[in-house]
Amino acid sequence: MADPSAPSVIEIGPFHPLLEEPVGFSLTVEGERVVAIEARMDYIHKGLERLAQERTYDMVPILLERICGICSVTHSVCFCHAVEDLLGVAIPPRAAYVRTILGEIERLHSHLLWVGLAGHFIGYNTVFMWAWKYREPVCDLFEMLTGHRQNSAMPLVGGVRRDLPVEHFPAARRILDELEGQVERLTAAVLDDPVAGGALLALEDDRAQRVAPDVHGADAHGGETLRVRPSRSGGDR
Repeated sequence: MADPSAPSVIEIGPFHPLLEEPVGFSLTVEGERVVAIEARMDYIHKGLERLAQERTYDMVPILLERICGICSVTHSVCFCHAVEDLLGVAIPPRAAYVRTILGEIERLHSHLLWVGLAGHFIGYNTVFMWAWKYREPVCDLFEMLTGHRQNSAMPLVGGVRRDLPVEHFPAARRILDELEGQVERLTAAVLDDPVAGGALLALEDDRAQRVAPDVHGADAHGGETLRVRPSRSGGDR
């Protein structure tokens, strides 16, 4: 007989309706606590190195943006850093800041996306709707600054394709200022216990509001409803 106290292993993927890509996860859980995770990410070979061999160095960053439909800047900047280090090229400070800004905006909308999907996967659709609602202005900001909502085509070996449009800076500040409070609200929804403290009802409120019998059944004053007022079966359960 299996030991009920032993950790359990839950397999997710590699093919699952909720997964965007074929990845596999083995979760080791003790009760409701995940104590270990093994991720298997190598189910797709896209042949990007071979495709890059057929392109000039300035076209490869655009190709590598297609590694992921969400995190485009990360992959193209990684390639640019590698080539620049090999060539000993120092990019202009402003270009470095532009890359950093784009990477941070991308990080925001990427995290909001997965938090929303995680909420949807576990049936917490309030988090899903909030996260994707808050993500939209971030995608709008990315489009304001690059002309695209996802693939920016901005990083190039030696710098960036163009400078950020200064006229959009006030809108960018407004969006980010509003996002700070929204993320705090979302964080509270994710990390706070949605059950603890959510069902407190004083006796006087219980009676005044004429709450439903199933709620009143938990009333410490009246006792369990089916014992105080048995059903026609006599309360024999």
